[in-house]
Amino acid sequence: MDMYDRNLISQLKHWYDSPLGQQMLEQERALIGSALSEVQGNRLLQVSLDGRRWFCEHARAKHGVLLAPQVELGMESNTLIARPEDLPVQSAVIDILVMHHALEFSSDPHQVLREAARVLRPGGTLILLAFNPMSLMGLHSLFKGREQAPFSARMLASGRLADWFRLLQLSPLTTDSSGYEYPLENPRWRRRLRWLGALVRLLPGQSGNLVVLTARKDVAGMTPLRPEWNRRLLGGLQVIESKAGTSGIRRNQT
Repeated sequence: MDMYDRNLISQLKHWYDSPLGQQMLEQERALIGSALSEVQGNRLLQVSLDGRRWFCEHARAKHGVLLAPQVELGMESNTLIARPEDLPVQSAVIDILVMHHALEFSSDPHQVLREAARVLRPGGTLILLAFNPMSLMGLHSLFKGREQAPFSARMLASGRLADWFRLLQLSPLTTDSSGYEYPLENPRWRRRLRWLGALVRLLPGQSGNLVVLTARKDVAGMTPLRPEWNRRLLGGLQVIESKAGTSGIRRNQT
């Protein structure tokens, strides 16, 4: 069963190609990059809906693979095609898992998180980036309706996500947010409403349009293992394993 609406995924990709989407994309890169700078590990998996976007250039990892649900033009050379609800990866082998909006557009977000927890090794880190319901983005989604991405995302509050983490033996570590402009396509109106974003920034808690949460997998009585990256379970698709340099992951090209 397909857990994702392909039309909504197409809308999301189209939105990211817009000026407003590109602006938010840069904010997402900064948030993920900041979170990655605090963690280490040899094996990194990025789970996204858009196979064209790689956010982990500066990760301190030797091997990096991007997972997306469908084939598309312009996709990254290290992309694996699979569903986030059924990751074709052995249990307890991933050091760092970066999740980019895969949770919010799935009809079974609990299963997405269960799979993330399963493939993370004990001591591994989950970095989850999502839209923040307690923000101007969340407010605007109430007016845009539920039929158009990205405003159709199932936005989940940070506190609720933290509760889900704990149920899966993921210990919440940090929360950060960014982006305080009202998300209107018209740049003139965005400039006119900057005062509103300045007020929202003063609110307690995380009130940016984007939120990134990190969590560590803690399993009592288990010692972290480092089995080899399993090529067989990654299927017949050629997976490009990166060689890390001083600036982080560098992906080989075919």
